Amino acid sequence: MSSTGEVAGFGETRYEAYLKAMLSSGFKIPKKNILLSIGSYKWKVELLSAVKTLESMKYRLYGSMGTADFYAEHGVQVTPVDWPFEEEEEPGKRQEPQRNIASYIMDKHFDLVINLPMRNGGSRRASSFITKGYRTRRMAIDKEIPLITDVKIAKLFIEALRRVGGTPSVSTHIDCMASNRVIKLPGLIDVHVHLREPGFTHKEDFASGTAAALAGGITLVGVMPNTSPTITDQPSFLLAQKLARIGARCDYALYAGAGPNNWDELQKFAMSSCALKMYLNQTFSTLMLSDLTIWKKHFENWPRNMPICAHAEGKTTAAILFMAKMFDRSIHICHVARKEEIEMVRLAKESGMQVTCEVAPHHLFLTNEDLDVIGHGRGEVRPVLCSVEDQQTLWDNLKIIDCFATDHAPHTVEEKESSNPPPGYPGLETMLPLLLTAVDEGRLTLEDIIQRLYTNPRRIFGFPEQKETYIEVDLDQEWTIPDHMTYTKSKWTPFAGRRVKGMVRRVVLRGEVAFVDGRVLVPTGFGKDVRSGQDVFPSTQPLTVQVPGPSPLPLPGSVPSSAPSSPRRSERFTLPPRVHRVSESGDMSGLLSPPPGPSSGGRGTFVTPTSTGSTPQGGGHYALVPAMLMPSELKNSLINKHILSAAQLTKDQLHHIFNVAHNMRLMVQRDRPLDYILKGKVMACMFYEVSTRTSCSFQAAMQRLGGNAINLNESSSSHKKGESLADTTQVMGGYCDVIVIRHPEPNAVKIAAQNCRKPVINAGDGVGEHPTQALLDVFIIREEIGTVNGLTITMVGDLKHGRTVHSLARLLTLYRVKLRYVSPKNLKMPEKVVEYVQDKGINQEEFSSLEAALPDTDVLYLTRIQRERFASVEEYEKSVGQFVLTPNIMTRAKEKMVVLHPLPRLNEISPAVDRDPRAAYFRQAECGMYVRMALLALVLGKC
Repeated sequence: MSSTGEVAGFGETRYEAYLKAMLSSGFKIPKKNILLSIGSYKWKVELLSAVKTLESMKYRLYGSMGTADFYAEHGVQVTPVDWPFEEEEEPGKRQEPQRNIASYIMDKHFDLVINLPMRNGGSRRASSFITKGYRTRRMAIDKEIPLITDVKIAKLFIEALRRVGGTPSVSTHIDCMASNRVIKLPGLIDVHVHLREPGFTHKEDFASGTAAALAGGITLVGVMPNTSPTITDQPSFLLAQKLARIGARCDYALYAGAGPNNWDELQKFAMSSCALKMYLNQTFSTLMLSDLTIWKKHFENWPRNMPICAHAEGKTTAAILFMAKMFDRSIHICHVARKEEIEMVRLAKESGMQVTCEVAPHHLFLTNEDLDVIGHGRGEVRPVLCSVEDQQTLWDNLKIIDCFATDHAPHTVEEKESSNPPPGYPGLETMLPLLLTAVDEGRLTLEDIIQRLYTNPRRIFGFPEQKETYIEVDLDQEWTIPDHMTYTKSKWTPFAGRRVKGMVRRVVLRGEVAFVDGRVLVPTGFGKDVRSGQDVFPSTQPLTVQVPGPSPLPLPGSVPSSAPSSPRRSERFTLPPRVHRVSESGDMSGLLSPPPGPSSGGRGTFVTPTSTGSTPQGGGHYALVPAMLMPSELKNSLINKHILSAAQLTKDQLHHIFNVAHNMRLMVQRDRPLDYILKGKVMACMFYEVSTRTSCSFQAAMQRLGGNAINLNESSSSHKKGESLADTTQVMGGYCDVIVIRHPEPNAVKIAAQNCRKPVINAGDGVGEHPTQALLDVFIIREEIGTVNGLTITMVGDLKHGRTVHSLARLLTLYRVKLRYVSPKNLKMPEKVVEYVQDKGINQEEFSSLEAALPDTDVLYLTRIQRERFASVEEYEKSVGQFVLTPNIMTRAKEKMVVLHPLPRLNEISPAVDRDPRAAYFRQAECGMYVRMALLALVLGKC
């Protein structure tokens, strides 16, 4: 039997996790027919309840003769089937064809075979004959029929089938992990959306508008009535309902429009709407009501349990609040934008009135100062963009604001650039990224978003729960808003060119994946009217209609710059812990997928010969190799390059090195051969200083990749005769393909590389740099914590002479980090390193004690006081022993902090700390081999 190796599975329950693990190893869920062949009586009895479970799940059961008889006696219907008789046929007598176990297996009639051999039976003892049980198992494997041979596994598998009900669905918060923070939020509700249908479908319609809503993480929209015809009577309302049923992709509720004389007509369909909309100021509508007596009629006749929403600006806000006060009923003020408006709402709330309000993102993130960038025609909106003071007042009164609402009001570019541009902005696809950016900046919290886009809208409008509905957002994804968004018909946005942080990854609506990674997956008509009298949340069949995803778009040259401050910066939301990373790309399919065929065109894996010998079958020995480990000149910019300083490396190069190192680490841990990669290559090690980890890890790396190493020992080389380093390097370059040099003089390796035609790798140059150590340090941080961005990294010890910290500090400037330095006064970080880091915009702090720097530290990087760098023993003894990490000091550190050390250590880390799971320095040393494997393969053009 072939082995599938070890497979881990994750699920909500152990049964779901077990099924996923089985499926990932190539196992298949049985569809109909199952063969049972249970050897011992004990196991027949133990499996009885599980077999009854299979029968209750409508599987058709077959059994060997003894197995079928046993279960038939216990009331389970099992069709008996035997192996074919081997006696010769009688001459002249025609045999009727008879189905048997062999023929069933040959025809792949069974979807699953459960064959439990007898204890001490033929499967366990040496035997001169092949048992029928063995033949059953052998044929099942040959025909690729799933096979179970253990009673405990059989019981667990059957119980998992019963509980899960078949193939488990993908659960992205369990099955998908990344270094970015991906969190689940409830499906968001936008209570103020103009979808323009009927009448203005060239601007937007239900299909495009609700697709844009899903792309923005919105699963329920409140649809405004200023269409053509306006939704002011029963026929127009029924028309809008029909169009929505045909076109909507997300759930929706329709508003009713208040007209000059339709207060009686509204009674016919009021309960099917979500609210009454009153337009009290001029906007893109024919429904403006300026007569207070008409307001009074609507307040008198609209059902008291249904909301009234008002477009009211300036003094009109005070008038409608007065009207609501007179009739003692609730009122919802739409898109509050000005200082006077929010202050009137605040006063009304403080007086005990039933008033709620909403604010649009464009009033939170844009002001009238941005009109020169947006364009005055395109910038037309109602309410208009206001002053910076008005905007700041909105932020200052955030607790007064009940809802965020886009006021999504799409128009064509031609209309917005005409001589009479209509007011309105598209906003469904940009609202959530803008709000998440404000969360990252500390101006909002995630609770603010949930409260104003889910909790309060449901409370105010009485919306029902959307069952099995949620969204997943990537909090760390940074991107630039393009000229126009993907799904809305309005091909422009006022936020074009703005950098945002946060992206919608997945939307699940009523149990169906409606949107994932830029693609809307549900068809038109999938959305439901949450106000209809029918069952709003029926079960549905999986849907396969897809809308094409976004394409790359050019970015504008200028960006609106309003960035209001906020008093809420200190109220940061405590985010979930970062997830342990799998790989930068998250794609491990290359390690497990079969190689592509001659015509498949696949690029995921390659079949690579690993030896010239032959297998017992006579074929060559091949190994599955991830595509990441195959050479690619297009993305490998390190081929034949010297590696001399951490400052020469780019972020893309780091990602490539780390991805290759990560995959090589997995291959080594899984005992997969890599000795074909550098087969025939030779590495020269020229070490003029003592070394254990660097020297041995380079040699181990070369040997694991199939290459060879030659060593130059300074004490027995021509260096003793006065030969220069440059001459020695040129000579060694003729013997090898890559040279690794360590030298006690700073810049010596750089000088040697200038005269060498082969790539040179700096393994440490005195008190200068050690770039490969910095690479492995950043790699272990990523492997241990999941990311480097956002961390506080504290370096402790001899920072003056420590080449490892010199390179690490330079390399960390490629990330968003904070650096802290703890050292004796005479061993501070060199000024040139501090200036380099400062020029890159990285925050740096100096501390005189380890205890003071420790509480906020994410990575603690200790180094030894280097005795060999001091002129006298007395000077060394003054510096040594000032900073010693002990278990007692570790109690003040973060629970997830990581302790690193380039080694060797002296007394700066107590041996008792080794037992702390945060102590990663020995894992750090191991990772040095994987990083150097990747670096050698890349420099030599083999990855």
